[in-house]
Amino acid sequence: MSSNLGIRYRACYGKLFSGLLNQFGTDYVSEIEDAIQNSFLKSLKLTTQGKVPDNPENWLFIVARNDVLNQIKKQKAPYTIATEENEDSFSAGSETDLRIQTIGFIITLKNSSNQAKILFALKNIFGLSIAEISDTTLINQEAIYKHINRTKRSMQQEVKNMEVDLHSIRINPHGAAIAEEIFYAVFNIGFDSFHEKTGRIVNDDLCLEAFALTKFFFDQYQYNSTRNLLALFCFHLARVPAKIENGKLISFFHQNREKWNKEFLHLGFHYLIKPKEINTYYLEAVIISKYMSVHPFKKADWMDIVKLYKWMQQISKSPIITLNYCFCLSKIGQSEDALTLLLNLEKELPQDHIYFSLVKATLLKEISPKESNGLFLSVMHKMKQKIRKEYVLENALQDLSAVHFTPIFT
Repeated sequence: MSSNLGIRYRACYGKLFSGLLNQFGTDYVSEIEDAIQNSFLKSLKLTTQGKVPDNPENWLFIVARNDVLNQIKKQKAPYTIATEENEDSFSAGSETDLRIQTIGFIITLKNSSNQAKILFALKNIFGLSIAEISDTTLINQEAIYKHINRTKRSMQQEVKNMEVDLHSIRINPHGAAIAEEIFYAVFNIGFDSFHEKTGRIVNDDLCLEAFALTKFFFDQYQYNSTRNLLALFCFHLARVPAKIENGKLISFFHQNREKWNKEFLHLGFHYLIKPKEINTYYLEAVIISKYMSVHPFKKADWMDIVKLYKWMQQISKSPIITLNYCFCLSKIGQSEDALTLLLNLEKELPQDHIYFSLVKATLLKEISPKESNGLFLSVMHKMKQKIRKEYVLENALQDLSAVHFTPIFT
């Protein structure tokens, strides 16, 4: 859904959910979700009529709040709203931004898995669709629905008939790790956008929203892991201006470095700090900082990157990390070893995974050119976004060595 009434949809969705949850409690989570959707639909109608409220965000809150109240009345459920909770109540709440506290509240749920908590937050704090969540988490949509509904039930059972005071929530280091996973997932969804109706490959609003909330979280808690996550975001954001040139997608090593955003680049190095306990965000930030600092890249540099990816695999079992590791192995002459790893990795990824197929095709270039070309063509036909199809067509069939089409390289 686009931003109606000139507001930032992603940010406003989470603020509405947090504000309404704080007011109505967990018994009415489903009603809150429905009310938020209805308020945005009503805002769309206003936009088409050329009518825009003076305070769009506050208008949305009032509409959604009244919608929840109407749903409660229809259910004949006992609920009374205090007279002081007037139409200006959201204005004050929006200044403090309860999204961080709401994430903290979700994290405290005892009967939900960490995965379920993350999925619930992606939907209700950032307003992500089930399809968007599925694309980035590699979890099928039906499973995501089940996880979110279980979390909702768990929330209602654990906090039944109890007042939710989001203002009192604090997040400990264990909870911080879950919060960081949420910010990381949101940023990745935005940074690798596959909107088929546009030529956009980066959802700037979503990336910047993830960055802003992570910065807000870091300012509150000062965890070094969050600091390195901010560094990682900054390095990626710095490259956005150079990702497209003359309407064409430009791979990392062919980007015009003069177009990189110097402020974000410097900010990335400012946030980058070696923690006492090494984590994946630090290692990822170190890897991308090395890519951005060294030019041209030589075999010795690739060997350093391979070592860092080996280290990352000891900390995280993410198949995407292994996928990037395989690509880097090919750059130091170990394509056959990489292909052996890919055989096992294929079982962990969804069928016809785009990045997997492209990395495999790149590795097969010298060993089996015919199979490599076939894979590239197969991927191109499955892609829905025109700009990516053109990229594969122009690069894969002309010069396969130019393809660097994994998340870290584009």
